Amino acid sequence: MQLEQVTRGYGRAAHGYDRRLRFWFGTVLRIAKYRERAIELLGPLEGARVLDIGCGTGANLPWLVPRVGRTGQVVGLDYTPAMLDQATKRVESNGWSNVALVQGDAVSLDAVQGSFDAVLSTYCFGLLYDIEQAMNRAIDKLKPNGRIVVLDFERVRPTGPLALLYPIYAEMLVRYGIDSREDLDQAVLRDRWDRAQAVMRARLEDFEEEHFLFELGLLVHGSAP
Repeated sequence: MQLEQVTRGYGRAAHGYDRRLRFWFGTVLRIAKYRERAIELLGPLEGARVLDIGCGTGANLPWLVPRVGRTGQVVGLDYTPAMLDQATKRVESNGWSNVALVQGDAVSLDAVQGSFDAVLSTYCFGLLYDIEQAMNRAIDKLKPNGRIVVLDFERVRPTGPLALLYPIYAEMLVRYGIDSREDLDQAVLRDRWDRAQAVMRARLEDFEEEHFLFELGLLVHGSAP
């Protein structure tokens, strides 16, 4: 998605975003456990500085904040002010003092200062207009031996019983601006991930990939040299 599409679509979707995704991701797809798995793969985080790219409404924060502890910090980056407004409400309602929310482009990461012990992104990279640059910049932000974990979808059309729900799900994604028609093109998505994984293989140690949910989901991770 281009940045103007992100602002328009996610700005419109922000208010009811958690409620809608709770139904599809929670009730239908039951993928919360993969978010937990992604955070576990970051390794020990006590006192760490963690960057959450495409943090959205702050869905990862309930897992990340306790793990970094009072001496650590979570920096959440998102491009859409309306999504960050929802994340801010989450932070304030929980009294989290070790969270910083930043508005900026996930491809350039120019808005983010300093380096990080760990970088996490969930359900963001597959939408980016330049996934190769985004992956390179994310890895650039890692300290030596820092961990990066990216969780996303690598396929758009499920098989089996879930295939019956796909037309409804896809139409919802487009209508609310969560995905563009291009983002739901399997060939486009596969090309994006081929290029992103090539960057990770070239630049990371112990690179691994995991597939889940009938090959719909992708979890890739590794460590900076």
